[in-house]
Amino acid sequence: MAQSTTSVMTRLLLVYLVMTVAYAFLRNPVGQVMNSVLGGLVTTLHVPLFITILLLSVITGSYSSLLLNRFVDQKQLKQSQAKMRDFQKVYREAQLAGDKGKLKKLEKERAEVMELSMDVQAQTMRPMPYILIISLPLFGWLSYIMSHQELWPPSVSTTIIFPHFGVLAYTQGVIFGFPVWLIWYLVCSLVFTQVIRKTLGM
Repeated sequence: MAQSTTSVMTRLLLVYLVMTVAYAFLRNPVGQVMNSVLGGLVTTLHVPLFITILLLSVITGSYSSLLLNRFVDQKQLKQSQAKMRDFQKVYREAQLAGDKGKLKKLEKERAEVMELSMDVQAQTMRPMPYILIISLPLFGWLSYIMSHQELWPPSVSTTIIFPHFGVLAYTQGVIFGFPVWLIWYLVCSLVFTQVIRKTLGM
C-alpha cells in the first residue's frame, strides 16, 4: 500500500510539474475555454469551491486509474513489485549484517532488479499522455478560476477550513508554498485514486 501510495503521489506531482511548465503559455486560453464549460458550477450553481475541486479530482482519479488498468498488465506489475520488495529486503539485511560475500553475489541480481524497476516505471508512465488530455484542461481551469476571483459570486466562500491550519484562503501558500487549492486537489486525488485502484484490484 505504501509503495502504491507513493507511486500515485509521484504521478500526481509529475502532472503538476507538467502543468507548471505549460502554465504561462496555456493558463489563460485553456482556462477561458474551459470556463465557458465549467464556470457555471461556481458562477451559476454556486457549488462550493472545495466540492468543485473534489469533483474534478474524482474525475481525473477515475480516468487515470482506468487508463492504468487498461494499459498496464496488473498481474505482471504486482509480480515485479513483489520481486523488487523481496530483493530490497534481502539486500538491506546483507548491508546491515556487513556480509560482503553475499552483497557481491547480489550485485548481478541487483542490476536485473534495477532494470525491472525501470521497466515498471516505463509501463506506469505509458498512459501519461492520455491522462494529460483530460487533466490539463481541468487543471488549467482550476488555475484560471483561482487567479480570477472577480468571477466568483459573493455566495461562494473564498476560504476553506484546512486540517491543522485552520481557516485559509484558497490561494494562500502553505506546504512548500503550494496554494491551498492545489493541496486540497492533490489530497482528494490521492484518496479517491486509491479507492478506485482498490476497487479495480490494482
